[in-house]
Amino acid sequence: MLGLPLLLKNLSPKKRFNASIGLAGVLGAVDLNTIRDKVYEHLESAPVTLGLAPDGTYQETVEVGDIDERIGLLKSIIRESIDDPAIKKRAATLVRGTDEKEIQAVFSFIKNNVKFREEDGERFQDSRASLALGYGDCDDMVVLGASLFHWLGFPLKIRVVGTKGDMDFSHVYLKVGLPKRRPTRWISFDPSVDRPLGWDIESEKKITMQKEYQI
Repeated sequence: MLGLPLLLKNLSPKKRFNASIGLAGVLGAVDLNTIRDKVYEHLESAPVTLGLAPDGTYQETVEVGDIDERIGLLKSIIRESIDDPAIKKRAATLVRGTDEKEIQAVFSFIKNNVKFREEDGERFQDSRASLALGYGDCDDMVVLGASLFHWLGFPLKIRVVGTKGDMDFSHVYLKVGLPKRRPTRWISFDPSVDRPLGWDIESEKKITMQKEYQI
């Protein structure tokens, strides 16, 4: 989710979100300064605090403002996930004979390995964390899907929307270009809902706000 329910405190014009570096930050596994350096790579000017999440991961809390900053943070976590050798190796197992079959393979892989779970506040987690924990929400599935699609060579967009009754953007998902080279159509990719590949939220709800971002 990316909307008003994510608001933890409103002591300033910025909104406070949690962003997880993932299971690489298990207590004692890495130097705390290394984690702190990664945090500032996300948002250099944002206030940051570090703590241990209930699942044993290091969790940094950062303040971000509008939707552009939120998606900027999400994209930085996507880049970290792309650099993870385990994600590159996993993507290699999803190679199929056609573009359509590869998109379906990624969709099925995420559906089978990461269950949707609502969050108390917002927590952005990297792909390794989502796979290790076995759960995540819509933004976590965007991170995982985008990092896998990168290694398969697909052009991507991040789409954020708000629907009737929302006061802010409330949902995020991917649009995947077909064919890989010079795409002529964009497939909605949203494994966070109980719907098939290609389903788009606008088929069931009235969209009142939307933005798209190139990856």
